[in-house]
Amino acid sequence: MPVSSRLSRRNFLRISAGATATGFLVACTPAAPAQQGTTATTSGEAAPSGDTTNLRFLTNHGEADQPLFKQVLEEFASREPNITIEHLDIAGEDFYTSVNTQGAAGQLPDVFYTRTFDVPVYASKQWTISLQPYADRDAEEVNVDDFWPAELAQMQWNGELYALPYDFSNVGIYYNKSMFDAAGVAYPTNDDWNWNDLLQTALPFVKQEGGEFTGWGLDMYLWNWVFHGILFGWGGQIWSEDFKTFLGDSPENLEALQWFVDAREQGLYPESGAAPQGVNPFAAGLVPMAFQGSWATVSLRDLIGDSFDFDCVALPKSPSGEPCINAAGGAWGIAANSVDADAAWTFNKFLSSTEGINILISEPLRSIPGRQSSVDLWNQTAAEGGLPPANVAVFSEQMQGAHAAPYPPYWQDYGQAWDNIIVPLLDGTVDDDPSATLEEFGAEVTRIIDQNMASLG
Repeated sequence: MPVSSRLSRRNFLRISAGATATGFLVACTPAAPAQQGTTATTSGEAAPSGDTTNLRFLTNHGEADQPLFKQVLEEFASREPNITIEHLDIAGEDFYTSVNTQGAAGQLPDVFYTRTFDVPVYASKQWTISLQPYADRDAEEVNVDDFWPAELAQMQWNGELYALPYDFSNVGIYYNKSMFDAAGVAYPTNDDWNWNDLLQTALPFVKQEGGEFTGWGLDMYLWNWVFHGILFGWGGQIWSEDFKTFLGDSPENLEALQWFVDAREQGLYPESGAAPQGVNPFAAGLVPMAFQGSWATVSLRDLIGDSFDFDCVALPKSPSGEPCINAAGGAWGIAANSVDADAAWTFNKFLSSTEGINILISEPLRSIPGRQSSVDLWNQTAAEGGLPPANVAVFSEQMQGAHAAPYPPYWQDYGQAWDNIIVPLLDGTVDDDPSATLEEFGAEVTRIIDQNMASLG
């Protein structure tokens, strides 16, 4: 397949509404033979010495992260003299609009940000190339054994690697030590607790007036990839290994959904719209605990300041004692229409190296680094200055128990179905029977699977 024509800078910016361009150019020499097209190979001739390859690089991170990417690009430029890289950042949901538009047109940036649940979406559409031949050739340098096993599984499609890691995220429970002290409730310091333990810990904080809840025990996320970990912990599944069959209408999944509906009705977490809008309930001191991500440490420090002391603890296990951790992260893919996939690979390797991840993740204390070799620096950074939460290392420790659950190529459609059917049940928007809701959800996911059968092979 011939390489598609590239977008002009003007058209790229026009399509990418809301983008921020750094205007930074980087140089490098392709370490592998030059290669273009839709699949990664190691055949062909290397670019002549002195030739310059121009690559486009797309991120989805916002203004605060731009100095970090600038630092990485400067370090890369000091080592590799013959590749120029045009960096563009698109914050927010405009990013997906841009990627989908350019993917359909065969005009994606050479290297671009892909969340692990998007890897199979892009790979099945042949928007990205398999990196397996490169990873096999450069096995010692890439060292996939340094990746989190669950993230490695999520960066594959049809058994081949399609992205290299950036970060990996999971969730735990943050708690307000001041609220616990005032209520005379013991801190939840046991990292081996379960959801029933959490409910009992939360109930002393629940308040009602006139039959309406005015106080709750937990600020709760209902994101699909996060909540999947809970379903897995209860012994449930979502789809078959080949993604062709919906397996979510199981007694285990029904039991998990029913548990959370019942817990919400006891005041564990607010129904949709019940808590004050526009504020973070945990940071504002409205709830004593937060179901929150590994990425939230810095932002919570900023929001809370010296208002109260807080710490964190591992995510509760299921009532049967199984981990409820499902993880997802960020990664870097190479477009099938890349002008030089070999050069893109060279750049991608540096982005995902321990050094690159240290700069982008561990030193600024973003989410869990995508390489285990960077975790010690992340933990060290988190502990500097004695700032809360003291137990922040629990996020990296519990990652070892994360479920290695790859995502399907119809993830975006699936996510819409989750938001439309499962979330309203869990957040109390509808007062439906969980069994009927799960049946409706199964019918919709089965429809989505049938619609996407071609991409499933």
